[in-house]
Amino acid sequence: MTKKDFFVLIIKLFGLYMLVNSLFNWITFNFSFAIRDLDLFSIVWMLIATLIMVGLFVLLIFKSSNVVNLLKLDKHFDDDRIDLGKFDPSSIIKLALIVIGGLLIIDNIPNCLSQILFAFKVNVHGFGAESGDKFNLIVSGIKLVFGFLIMTNYSGITKLLKLKGKTN
Repeated sequence: MTKKDFFVLIIKLFGLYMLVNSLFNWITFNFSFAIRDLDLFSIVWMLIATLIMVGLFVLLIFKSSNVVNLLKLDKHFDDDRIDLGKFDPSSIIKLALIVIGGLLIIDNIPNCLSQILFAFKVNVHGFGAESGDKFNLIVSGIKLVFGFLIMTNYSGITKLLKLKGKTN
């Protein structure tokens, strides 16, 4: 199996994970929120957010090789083939960083979109926002940024994590 094939497989699995996560958590939460406070803004927001989630799902499932090329996930490896029995520590760290970054992104997209909706609702209706709402938005935004940075800079982070005195 080549590195690109492996990462395409991982991204497709992330896409399936995102679909399940959004169906059971994000969509049910937002629909219950929209039913409680049904107005035109809620309906438009639900449609836009649903289109974003469906777009991400389609991108991750059907265009996963483009995502691998865009993020250059198959670069910075010594070998083009994956021999699962002979992973060196550097390759394991790279793989773990990509998995961690991907999970951070996928787990926090729905929460961040919901918190943005709440922030817009507060501004439109003029009610005061609780400090917990702002905190949750900031935290989910930071997690998204960190997930993106981890996934795009995994090679440099791997070099930082190597033990001194060891050469690979």
